[in-house]
Amino acid sequence: MRQGQFILPAVYRTGTVTVTNSLTTVTGALTVWTGAMVGRQFRIGNSTPIYTIASVTDNTTLDLSLPWGAATQAGATYNIYQAYQTPPSDFHSFITIWDPRYNWQLWRNVDQVTLNYADAQRTNLGPSYVIASREWNTTSNLPEYELWPHDVTTTGCVYPYLYEARATDLEDSGAVLPRYIRGDALLEMSLSQAARWPGTETEKNPYFEMALSRQLEARAEFMIGEMERQDDEVFLQNATYQMPYAPWPFPSMAPYPLDAAWLQSHAI
Repeated sequence: MRQGQFILPAVYRTGTVTVTNSLTTVTGALTVWTGAMVGRQFRIGNSTPIYTIASVTDNTTLDLSLPWGAATQAGATYNIYQAYQTPPSDFHSFITIWDPRYNWQLWRNVDQVTLNYADAQRTNLGPSYVIASREWNTTSNLPEYELWPHDVTTTGCVYPYLYEARATDLEDSGAVLPRYIRGDALLEMSLSQAARWPGTETEKNPYFEMALSRQLEARAEFMIGEMERQDDEVFLQNATYQMPYAPWPFPSMAPYPLDAAWLQSHAI
């Protein structure tokens, strides 16, 4: 389990822009665009798609990741902000993500179909209370997520999160086993696999013996059970307790559906 944060920069809307149907180039007037804007979202109004900035040539020229699909516009007002986020390279899955400003946790496991059903135009703006899966980012080879509603803030903000990190791949350069994984357990598992391989037609494996493989596998399973027990003694996470009469804020017995949507519509 590791901690990260999504830092949302302040919205940028200085000057005006000209966009041309079926072209990716956006030309600005009185704009000061920078390379830091690459990866942020670009939008004009609410009835056009949201585009991602692919590159910034100079203060007044940028390119979108897709051609502008709406009608050609000149002298239009616009917004550049961050709605899509990519987690760290060792990311596996979210455990929790929250907004410390408003004291709530964001909904997870929401897809684009559900989000489009609720707000296809993405006209809802304000503090996000949903993080929805969006697409697989082929550049970073990581999943991309959308924070909704879009937090188009003039000052910037941060959404901290805890995530489950990807397991260590021993084939990676410089890979080091986490301290709670014992090397002897891996050795027993490897020997068990080796004892299962009979060899080739021309070269038999002298170590091949299914009974030995099962014995080594059982020994490895016992070691894994020991590691699980020791891990729970140090950092228990997989146990919950019923508290029939526990008052709020205990989540097991909350007197109402205490989630972001409920907090949005109730005063407590």
